[in-house]
Amino acid sequence: MAGGGEETAARRLIEVFMLFNKMNWNHQPMDLKQKHSELRLLVVIKRMGNGEEGVKVSDLSKFLKVTSPTVTQLLNRLEEMGLIVRKEDPRDRRAVRVSLTEEGELTAKKALQGFMQRMNGLVDFLGDEDTEQLIRLLRQTTTYFEQMNLNDSNGDDVNKC
Repeated sequence: MAGGGEETAARRLIEVFMLFNKMNWNHQPMDLKQKHSELRLLVVIKRMGNGEEGVKVSDLSKFLKVTSPTVTQLLNRLEEMGLIVRKEDPRDRRAVRVSLTEEGELTAKKALQGFMQRMNGLVDFLGDEDTEQLIRLLRQTTTYFEQMNLNDSNGDDVNKC
């Protein structure tokens, strides 16, 4: 697309991304009192955790692409709620591993069920064909922005906005 059409499409993309970013993603089962970020961390621990062994805090921060202190603050709250336990890593005494308590497992399961229910609702709303197209386009978009970020970190100014 050339000229003004490109700008119009780019502006519409910006508007849609802004709307998408403002969406309230915090709909959760009513009996869950945790914040969205806390529930997300519980689900990640459940997915990454290795049973009793748990998952390293450093691995959580890498996966979530946030700093270890940010993860630590969330873990402090989850520990106060009795949803996680921290243990010294037997193979590396400098490392801390985190695992879910029984209540943490239940909370993560409920949060994941609520999220899956919303996503299944979206699939029903869009239909199979549009859902597959959305998945394909979101993957392409992610690839594009990952490449942009890689170029930015390598000092490549070609694709900078």
